[in-house]
Amino acid sequence: MEQIEIGRVLRASSAGFAIGSRVNQLSAPSFGCLVKAQPLGGREAIYGLVYDIHIDDDQLIQRLVMTENPRPEVIEDQRQNRMLPLEMSVLAVGYRLNGEIRQGFPARPPLNLDPVYLCQEESELRHFTDNLGYLRLILRAPTERVPVDQLLVAHIRQVYELRGRDTAWAMSAVNEVIELLRSNYELLIPTLEALSAELPQLSLP
Repeated sequence: MEQIEIGRVLRASSAGFAIGSRVNQLSAPSFGCLVKAQPLGGREAIYGLVYDIHIDDDQLIQRLVMTENPRPEVIEDQRQNRMLPLEMSVLAVGYRLNGEIRQGFPARPPLNLDPVYLCQEESELRHFTDNLGYLRLILRAPTERVPVDQLLVAHIRQVYELRGRDTAWAMSAVNEVIELLRSNYELLIPTLEALSAELPQLSLP
């Protein structure tokens, strides 16, 4: 499967990175999806979850918003042809080094302008998500910056679908979340309620 490039690294740290993208690239990535920054050569990669998508304005956009009925072709031109600023924030959850995928923060962050790809190829997705240890990194993210409960729910739902509605994996992920949050009911209860609403086909506790 051909890799889908969704943007390039704007800035980065060991804990995550920001992606700069064009508005017309927004159809592929979504909140909670697994992505990877991959330098040229492809042996190394840094994996992360998109936890925020931010679209800035500019003076022209502000003027168009104030226009009573902007023509559809003008709106389409703004979205397709102009370099509208779009930024995605990514929480680092793993990396690949010498062909081996590991979960945790990378030793080095990606570099500016490294391409970022959507992880949708099933074998790679399974390889990364079979080990549920990365869920711990989501729960340790600063809650003032990362919507932890909603990120968990969106990610589990997406992986469940991409793994071919893999109920066994989804239940394992839910049980891992319960174990990790057993002493934090304030986060556990709303997370389970949201998972029940998003994945009613699972028999959640």
